Amino acid sequence: MFFLDKFDAKSYDNSYDNSSKEKKVYDVFQTISPHYDKMNDIISSRMHRRWKADLIKQIATQKCLSVLDICCGTGDIALRLAQENPHATIHGLDFSENMLAAAEDRKTGLDLNNVLFHHGNAMALPFEDQSFQCVTISFGLRNVPDYEQVLREMHRILEPEGTLYCLDSSYPDSPLVKPFFKVYFKFIMPAFASLFTRHKEEYKWLNDSTEQFLTKNELAHLMKKIGFQEIALRSYFLGSAALHRGKKTTKKGDPPCTEKIL
Repeated sequence: MFFLDKFDAKSYDNSYDNSSKEKKVYDVFQTISPHYDKMNDIISSRMHRRWKADLIKQIATQKCLSVLDICCGTGDIALRLAQENPHATIHGLDFSENMLAAAEDRKTGLDLNNVLFHHGNAMALPFEDQSFQCVTISFGLRNVPDYEQVLREMHRILEPEGTLYCLDSSYPDSPLVKPFFKVYFKFIMPAFASLFTRHKEEYKWLNDSTEQFLTKNELAHLMKKIGFQEIALRSYFLGSAALHRGKKTTKKGDPPCTEKIL
């Protein structure tokens, strides 16, 4: 069930050097692309599949005819969306050529004519204003140099009444549970990466990006600042991941930011 937590006005830090972060992220994903899907299953105990299935179900209910999946990686979400709705045109975008090559390989043999993959940067999307009815980004926003810039780009390319979905990792809210997740992300996850892929340092970065990322309420607050309305979120597995939703609506104003059941 979707719900909206009461917003707080806590500030967020997105002040690290943009160019160095972008290069770091690019190098990481160029390197880990052959192991990306396998490691996602290992480090999340395959739970990411259920979270993504929930995202895909939410998008399917919107019956959008034009969907953009930003930071599409190896294309799992874009391809599932294309299968779920053969009448829609699905676009996937990523700035890692190696990840896109994996997506194209995945597409081979699926007999899908309604999905296209593009090389591009989420900071400056290569699409005209109001091009899509739905835009999604999964486990990608935390890796971009400027969260606000990417959300503004997503708002720009959405049609009026279009919907944004953002699925990303987070730390649990409970002070009792959070330390255990910190140990897992900081030490155990890189150890798994070293064992299965020999890319321990790259997976240390994925922990760093989660630690630096916005809290659930901070992300909701930023979405509201940019102009999204009807903002709601769903937490998964003790708050270790969350799906945010917002609409680009022509309505003026927004209801009070209290708990909201959708």
